[in-house]
Amino acid sequence: MKKSCQMVERALVEELLKGEFKPGCPLSSERELAARFGVSRATVREALQKLQSAGWISVQQRHTTVVNDFWSHGDLEILSSITRNSEEFPPDLGAHLLELRLQFAPDYARRAIENDAAGVAAILSKAEKLRNCASALVKFDWELHLAMAVMSGNRVYPLVLNSFSGVYSKLRSSLFTKEKHRLQLRSYYREMLAAASAGNALLAENITRTAMLFRLNDFKNCFAPLQGKLPAPA
Repeated sequence: MKKSCQMVERALVEELLKGEFKPGCPLSSERELAARFGVSRATVREALQKLQSAGWISVQQRHTTVVNDFWSHGDLEILSSITRNSEEFPPDLGAHLLELRLQFAPDYARRAIENDAAGVAAILSKAEKLRNCASALVKFDWELHLAMAVMSGNRVYPLVLNSFSGVYSKLRSSLFTKEKHRLQLRSYYREMLAAASAGNALLAENITRTAMLFRLNDFKNCFAPLQGKLPAPA
């Protein structure tokens, strides 16, 4: 039943992302969904409860299930639900998240150097010994950015990063499989180590901004043929 529930949930999330059910419109009934997916109504009900908890749908009077305007009124639970139910994170949303990180990563990098340059340098000094594979770099890069977010002293930054941990893991893995991305990443670590060792917070901010912009633009170029797959917010 658990696997069946996940199957129904994934299928409905995919359809919601594609815009096959418009905000304010009723979703198919439990009976119709059960017949369509070949599962019990109890299984469908469980899947719908998960979608409601995430903010995709709402159960209104007379047990009518209505699609929410989730792009405008949803929260981080929507992103978490997309991450759980997607083999690959949708490219359009990936680009939007990288745009968001471009705004705050340079700030927490600068603040981290201002508050604990030696601590940042100690972490970065481990980069040269990393294996040249995507999995090792994904793990290290995540730990580095989370550490800098914590060292920044802004308590919201770690909360935001932790909310996106699954998303960024998928995005990084898709990029770091290429040698040119791994080389760029190692160059970023070396430049950041030099900035941290010198206690140059503004330099660290600029280095991080440049690196984040490079990743964003490269991501958009890599996935350009797939852009526009998701409907624009209503």
